[in-house]
Amino acid sequence: IVDAGSPPPPNVSQDAHAGCLSFELSSGPSRIVINCGMPGTNRESWRGFARSTPAHSTVTCHDTSSCSFVERSAMKKLLQGAPIVSGPSRVENRREEVANGVLLTTSHDGYRDRFGVLHQRVIMVKHDGSRVDGEDTLEPAQGGRHRAAQADYALRFHLHPQVKASRLGDAKGVMLVLPNREVWTFEAADDKVDLEESVFLAGNDGPRRSTQIVIRQNSIEAPSVRWSFVRSNSSPQATSARRAARREPELPL
Repeated sequence: IVDAGSPPPPNVSQDAHAGCLSFELSSGPSRIVINCGMPGTNRESWRGFARSTPAHSTVTCHDTSSCSFVERSAMKKLLQGAPIVSGPSRVENRREEVANGVLLTTSHDGYRDRFGVLHQRVIMVKHDGSRVDGEDTLEPAQGGRHRAAQADYALRFHLHPQVKASRLGDAKGVMLVLPNREVWTFEAADDKVDLEESVFLAGNDGPRRSTQIVIRQNSIEAPSVRWSFVRSNSSPQATSARRAARREPELPL
């Protein structure tokens, strides 16, 4: 499920999120990639974070949301919330059937004015659902100012609390074990992958600790990140052993 639409107008955006191009991934009844979600009532302290871009499974530029919200307390009271006052004005998406699956090409300009870049996300889902490949790119916007001092970005994939995540030895992948013991592997062939704390806010029992996969890069030095989620037919132990064998150097002849 992908958020591929523009943010709503201010008069109906009091609870809208800055999650453009974020997505969620499930395998059968098991949720894998999620967004942090909106907290329940009486948990207002979480609401600002929940609406921010870092709380979503997408790219965040310079730790800044792709939308701006009303910040003054007086205005919040008058408007009964903090509506979105600016954000992506041009969101493009194209869905097409290709030989290997379904291809979705999306982009938004929410970071054009502040950081001079456009975010493009390409996702391909294999027909049988066993593999999801993606690429996120920050490309210079026409007429925008690409500032070197603000070129840092983070690519995040928040995981459901029931997913057990273990970073692989090569630091470029994560093994994910679902509650039903189904195994998925996340890989980013060219980038270092970190596991960091996250929070799941949408549960009836209140906030729960979870984990997020994070890749940090610089849009000038490395404007694109390629990644994949692949379902394995092996057990967690067999998956680990197979990857360890792949990492062993070949013996010289």
